[in-house]
Amino acid sequence: MAPEDPSRTLDRRGRVEILAKCVSDTVEFINGRSPGAVEGHPAAGVLLANCYFLVSDAYKRRRGMQDSRTHKYKVAAFTVATIMAIRPVRITETADVVSTTVAFSNQQCAMRAAQALLGLDLERIDDDFIRRLYDSVFDPIELPCLASYLAAFEAAYDRPRAASFEEVEARIDFNAHNALTLSRAELSMLESLINQFTTLEQAAGHPFLRLLQGWRWPWS
Repeated sequence: MAPEDPSRTLDRRGRVEILAKCVSDTVEFINGRSPGAVEGHPAAGVLLANCYFLVSDAYKRRRGMQDSRTHKYKVAAFTVATIMAIRPVRITETADVVSTTVAFSNQQCAMRAAQALLGLDLERIDDDFIRRLYDSVFDPIELPCLASYLAAFEAAYDRPRAASFEEVEARIDFNAHNALTLSRAELSMLESLINQFTTLEQAAGHPFLRLLQGWRWPWS
């Protein structure tokens, strides 16, 4: 692989803080209702940021779009897929009762990211609809293509701890791992997520409510 453009390295570094906050905010929200129920991966920000760009680049190579900018619907889809594949929020051993909120902790983290990217209003969404989305759409997500990078990360940090972007860059050559190939199943899953977020964000009126109210296209 050709050396990474310096501006892209800055993009990866900038994404670290955003994703770390997404995880920490989710942990704080859940623990505020179920104290001590979950904890976040201490290096979640840099791990998620690097995996996001590996997935995004693999998708672009598969689609022959290496030089194109990533549309926000795809950013949302790749972010959700990465969070669900990594699952940076873990249920602690001390959790007495695993509520639905706790069980869906990573789904909430993923949707928090999508909400910020697409401006979705989650407060008005029916709980049952959200539960189906989390259980049937988000929960099955896997990205086996990330296995080699995750193995390298685990080898470098066999005991999870906080790590800066610069430290991880020094220990793990991002460029050496940036040659992932998406399987047909992985590509299909990403395309499905892209279509889902495109529909939700572009639908006239509040996207989730239009779906919940049985809205159909005029010609259907």
